[in-house]
Amino acid sequence: MSPVTALPGWHAVDLRGRDLATGRIPSSPGEPSAARALAAAPVISWPPAVVSADGRRRSLGAALGAGGEAVEQLLDRLVAGPGATAVDVASLAGATPAGPSNLPLSVVDLAEGVQRSAGLDPSWLAAVDHRRAAARVPLVAAGRNDELEAALHVAMLVATEVLDPAADADVDAHVASGAQLWLLGAAVAWALAAGGGDHPFARWAELVTAGLWPVGPSHGELVVAVVAPG
Repeated sequence: MSPVTALPGWHAVDLRGRDLATGRIPSSPGEPSAARALAAAPVISWPPAVVSADGRRRSLGAALGAGGEAVEQLLDRLVAGPGATAVDVASLAGATPAGPSNLPLSVVDLAEGVQRSAGLDPSWLAAVDHRRAAARVPLVAAGRNDELEAALHVAMLVATEVLDPAADADVDAHVASGAQLWLLGAAVAWALAAGGGDHPFARWAELVTAGLWPVGPSHGELVVAVVAPG
């Protein structure tokens, strides 16, 4: 019987090649795959990478497989900040995750956005939630659960740091931040499921990275709230 060859371990690292778990040069056995190494990282230094014990190095996008580059680009825009890229709010907002909307656009401040979110169309909300959940099905069927969990883990660590309100007592800001995180999680899963192609949450994710909260259809208008100044 031929001997079993152990697979080289993988480590998530920062730009200097330091292990994100220890802050030192990787030395432990590591994880069995690049995706699992990312999922195990307790913190993320942007942009992360993964290295193997035998010297291979992969970017975040490459480690996540098909659609990974789209995930990396999305998070890169988020980290860059709301002023980095100009967006066509009307065009992007109309492409809601539940389908196109022809309602008149209403861009409001944060406080009004929270108020208007209480009047969202329930059937539209249910359709968005259904679309959000649908992304996981093809990924799990294709055996990509590790890549999905790694992408969501990295995205939530990065996005939570970027979107966390400065004031803990600012309830409106926390409501908006939670909604933005929810949309980004859906966009990340769909980017993998679509292999980097178009998907239902792509346009609204662009609005989030531009410092906006696309609230949705409320009382006859399509509401977008300004969270961070551009």
